[in-house]
Amino acid sequence: MLLRHSPSPREIDRAVTALRPHVDGLLFVVPRAGRALKQAAERDHRIAYSAVDEAVVCFQGETYRAGEQRPVGPAHPGRTSSTRLAMLRLFALSPAEPLSQSEIARQLGVSHVAVGKQLPLPDELVARRPTGWQVVDRAGCWDRFMVDYPGPRGLTTYWAAAGDLAARLERIEHVARDRGDAPPAVSGDLAADLYAPWRRPNRVVAYVISQPSLEQHGFATVRPADATVELRTPRDPTVLTMSRELPALRDGSPRRYTDPLIVAWDLSRSSGGDVDAAVEQLRTRALRERLWR
Repeated sequence: MLLRHSPSPREIDRAVTALRPHVDGLLFVVPRAGRALKQAAERDHRIAYSAVDEAVVCFQGETYRAGEQRPVGPAHPGRTSSTRLAMLRLFALSPAEPLSQSEIARQLGVSHVAVGKQLPLPDELVARRPTGWQVVDRAGCWDRFMVDYPGPRGLTTYWAAAGDLAARLERIEHVARDRGDAPPAVSGDLAADLYAPWRRPNRVVAYVISQPSLEQHGFATVRPADATVELRTPRDPTVLTMSRELPALRDGSPRRYTDPLIVAWDLSRSSGGDVDAAVEQLRTRALRERLWR
């Protein structure tokens, strides 16, 4: 599709919905790529774009700029080390005391060998001490993760339902309990509202071990642009492993939340003019206080 403007979320959804079954994808040719188009191409690799004025092409989730030898993003997203990126999250959120290799592995839910393969991290971020590895620059770990993280990938389903966000989330948690699944790990707007309140939540983002069928519980399957609930089964195993139970339900019982860095990554891809300020508020508070234990 050759356009004189970057398409809106609704235009993108209409174009993707109109794809014939045997068509593999859709290429938008535009002067400059807007936020909605960039996010859609990250989320759905059937969507590609060429931003002519910017000399940028995004194809199958990889972004290329004219004159560069390598993609701007990871050349092979499936080969990105989730363990290495999780270590950046761990050091950004943990206290200053050194962590042994075994303790790192325990907190990430990976093997001692997997951690050893990813050490050392950059010297300006983490230093080796006699008793383990100690963070040098927590803010640097945070920023490096936000730049390098390709996303949790995996399967995402999109839903809408009546009622406020809290009621929708409670229904999803109830379905998980009935299925015998672990509780969903809340991220995005709702989790940011717990860690560092700044903006009014308008969407439920939650990570689940397996995708439930919600049609019998008052939910309808919708297009991404119309969804008020996103359920993700991540390919990155550390998302769920590093989640924590925090007392947030009305009766004081715990609710599961992803760590603040996953929350920030999801929040940064939300809509609204106050997103950047909300992400910065979360970053500031997470680096100042121990929000995740």
